[in-house]
Amino acid sequence: MGELKGIKLLNEIEVKGLVSDFYYELPLDFNYSGESHSGWEFVYVENGRVIVNADDETYIVKKGEMICHKPFEFHTIKPYESGAKVMIFCFYSDNEYMEYFNNKIIAINQRQKQYLNDIVNMGKAIFLSKAPLDIARDGGMDVSPDSSPLNEQFVKNSIELLIISLLSANTTEKQSRVSLYEHVTERETLTQNIIKYLNENTDKQLSLKEISKQFSYSLSSIKRIFKEETGSSIITYFNNIRMERAKEMLLRSKMSIEGIAASLGFSNSYYFSTSFKKNFGESPSKFRTENKAK
Repeated sequence: MGELKGIKLLNEIEVKGLVSDFYYELPLDFNYSGESHSGWEFVYVENGRVIVNADDETYIVKKGEMICHKPFEFHTIKPYESGAKVMIFCFYSDNEYMEYFNNKIIAINQRQKQYLNDIVNMGKAIFLSKAPLDIARDGGMDVSPDSSPLNEQFVKNSIELLIISLLSANTTEKQSRVSLYEHVTERETLTQNIIKYLNENTDKQLSLKEISKQFSYSLSSIKRIFKEETGSSIITYFNNIRMERAKEMLLRSKMSIEGIAASLGFSNSYYFSTSFKKNFGESPSKFRTENKAK
């Protein structure tokens, strides 16, 4: 048998140490003054949105995204809304490829999400459970007496695979960090103001043109922003408000169907009844009869 041939495998990406590795649901009153340390820290948002401050910039990081903190970058985190859940792990790696992650917020794909799950799940076997604020105060987590070198190698390999996958990802899956906080806040304020305006004008047949003029936004911009923030078109949202108002009026007033239709801005009772049935599966008169009898 001849001598086997092969290639020497290089170790281009190497994780040399693990400081912390945990999963946490941020309570709304979570108060964290911030930290700066010598390791890389990756924060993946599993659910909801979080506000992250990093070197005097503020970002909103949403579900499915990961923000990368380079060594000695001062950073803080707090929930933007209830139910925000994060995966956080801090590690040492000094190879030149890590420069790629400077100032990055990255959209995570399914394969990368599996690496993250592996990292955090095995972290439970390596470290003793510890509150995030205690981790920051103590500079790391305590190793479980039940952990094994195999657990540690598994996490090391998983982080390295994640890094390789991120470096190899299509450029459409990554973006340079942009200060989005003020921009997102402006969008949400606009959306809430539109909703307030809709609720205050249920007696009118509003048009998109009127609404865009009211808020000094172009028609295309206001449609896009509202859809992205609520998942609904403005007119559909407005119609749903009027339909819910119609249910209340049918049950709590003695107004005729025609009167309710007129008070909600419908041009005639036929159009009102058609819209009501489309929303609730029965006519206004049938809804009133059946529900008042209960």
